[in-house]
Amino acid sequence: MKIRWLNAFTVSVLITLLSLYVYSLKLPFLELLESKAYDFKMSLRDPRPVSDQVVIVAIDEPSLKREGRWPWPRARLAKLVDKLTESGAAVIGLDFLFPERETSVSLDQVKHEIAKRDLSGLNREKLTNWLDAVGDSDAQFAKSIRRSERTVLGYFVYATAEQAAKDSAAMMGPKEFELLDFSQYSMVQSSDHSIIPDFLQPIYAVGLSLPSLMDAANSAGYVSFPPERDGVIRFMPMVRVHKEAVFPPFSLQLLREATQLSAVVRIFPDRVGEIRLGDSPIPVTEEGDFLVNYYGPKQTFTYLSASDVIDGTVGPVQLKDKIVLVGASAAALHDLHTTPYGPLYPGVEVHANVIENILQQDYLERPSWVPVLDMTMILVTGILLGLVALYFKAVGTAVLLVVGVGGYLICDYLLFTRLGLWVHTVSPVLSQFLVYFGITLYRFTFEEREKRFIKNAFSQYLAPAVVDQLVENPKLLNLGGEDKVLTAFFSDLANFSSISEQLTAGELVILLNEYLTEMTDIVMQYEGTVDKFEGDAIIAFFGAPIDFKDHATRTCYAALDMQKRLAQLRNSWKRKGRHELFMRIGINTGEVTVGNMGSENRFDYTMIGDPVNVAARLEGANKQYQTHTILSEFTYELAKNDIEVRELDSIRVVGKQEPIKIYELLGRKGEMEDHIRLILPHFQEGLGHYKNQRWEEGITCFENALNLYEDDGPSLTYFERCITFQYHSPPPDWDGVFAMRTK
Repeated sequence: MKIRWLNAFTVSVLITLLSLYVYSLKLPFLELLESKAYDFKMSLRDPRPVSDQVVIVAIDEPSLKREGRWPWPRARLAKLVDKLTESGAAVIGLDFLFPERETSVSLDQVKHEIAKRDLSGLNREKLTNWLDAVGDSDAQFAKSIRRSERTVLGYFVYATAEQAAKDSAAMMGPKEFELLDFSQYSMVQSSDHSIIPDFLQPIYAVGLSLPSLMDAANSAGYVSFPPERDGVIRFMPMVRVHKEAVFPPFSLQLLREATQLSAVVRIFPDRVGEIRLGDSPIPVTEEGDFLVNYYGPKQTFTYLSASDVIDGTVGPVQLKDKIVLVGASAAALHDLHTTPYGPLYPGVEVHANVIENILQQDYLERPSWVPVLDMTMILVTGILLGLVALYFKAVGTAVLLVVGVGGYLICDYLLFTRLGLWVHTVSPVLSQFLVYFGITLYRFTFEEREKRFIKNAFSQYLAPAVVDQLVENPKLLNLGGEDKVLTAFFSDLANFSSISEQLTAGELVILLNEYLTEMTDIVMQYEGTVDKFEGDAIIAFFGAPIDFKDHATRTCYAALDMQKRLAQLRNSWKRKGRHELFMRIGINTGEVTVGNMGSENRFDYTMIGDPVNVAARLEGANKQYQTHTILSEFTYELAKNDIEVRELDSIRVVGKQEPIKIYELLGRKGEMEDHIRLILPHFQEGLGHYKNQRWEEGITCFENALNLYEDDGPSLTYFERCITFQYHSPPPDWDGVFAMRTK
């Protein structure tokens, strides 16, 4: 049973509210889809130009081929740092960990040192001490780092205790964290320094380089960027905590050294309020995560081979005043990650993107008000789609859905590329599709089923155009009636009872089916409604359920066409030796009650009222005047400009006291049979004599008419009345109205 308050709009509202609830749950699956949509928007965007301030010195395949497999001797790395320092690099970031001492010295290195010194007179003890000094390449590396006064080291952090427990390199002691004291933010502003909010990402343990190297560096920052659940790196945490200490990432430390600006973080009990480098704010989420605004696929930045720096091929021209990141790009070194631009993205270039974002103040943001925008879009688009569905069919709604989704996606992409705003793509679009499919399902389940029912139920006795209008507006068929002015039509076959007695049941069915089909088709042609069949009788009306102002004219035209078609059928039946049929029609216009009459489960669309009874009596009145179609004065007044008639009489039908003027329908305006046109003046003159009780003159006029057309029923009827009244005068109060004695 259909719920009365349920329609396309209320369905859209319900699904929209459900979509808002689902959005608020932040389901992992939907979050993953949103992340993939973000990646797609990022990949669609053209690579953007970067400044020349950030340079990557890569441990790439050519470097490994020339310098040997990794790890390289610390002395060679010391030489690399020295070359970068001599070339005037503004800051040097080493995106490597050196957690263990180097225990071997290459033969080439020993030979090189011997060639530089006079070793004569050197005893065994001194030789051993000298070799130890030559072999301490870690010390040489530390000296180069210290001497550069611009080197930043990276370290690894363990975000969970389980992760730290699985790695023997993890260090959790207080001494290790003391090495990071110089790596903290310049200033931490917090309402309570003793309480670190639990929404910040913790550091359970660290993986550090050798203490000598850490001491030699200007500063250090963590190089860890935890990927999201799908393995893609989209965010860089800009704040990590251990106990009461707050630590910045590798990229921010490089910027501090390069710009000599202080880094400040403000932490509130429920969020990270602000991170600044100098006076420039760095947008982060409430958890302190920075959304990396990638400039393009891998190697968007300037890459220089480390071996070219070591041998002097690359020098001050390429490196002076640059922020230099030294990191791995060779696949064998396993520092490749997945980003929105795909897998195999060097980790060192992720840091380069972060640095470039902050230098250019070029950010992607998802401010705290963006979820409100997302929910507003879900709400507005869902309601608009529901309103559209009230006025458009499924196809029209689908077209507008595609237009709406396309428009939203374009706006979404422009917000992303032009304003740097990340708004949700999947949730609003998914909501629109859910609303559409919900409306479609509702329509199929309720409205379309109801329309199919209407079509099946009414197509047998309503014109297709009328059925279509009922399908579009089923409220026209609500149980109950409405008072409406329409034109009622009654038809019956003359002498059908005697004809039916001469036919077998099968012959009778065939004859009736042919007759009723032909006549019903004409009713439908003029968009009338077949009320019912009663044996050979047809009961119909015009002007409901669809309102036509010309319903009276339509009824008259239908009656004329039906009589014409029946004449053609008679000729056909006569040639076949079958019985001929003649039809009598009564037409009346008036206010009736029309609608679905019956019970909730079984009803008929029908009409009731006194004008309906009058139409039935007029059909029977044809017997009195030997005519085929009679209409009332009420129908004539509405259709007189479109039809030809002759006045027949004023009568009182059975059950009514008020007289009704009746007319015989002769044809459309300007159309009339020739024999009727000839006798019409004689008939009209005779009717005037009849009303004035001039019986002799009336007899003469009707006799003249019958001489021209002897089968004219009305002339014969009045000829007989005049003769009767000539010998038996009517009562003194006779008003000229003929009282019908039978129905």
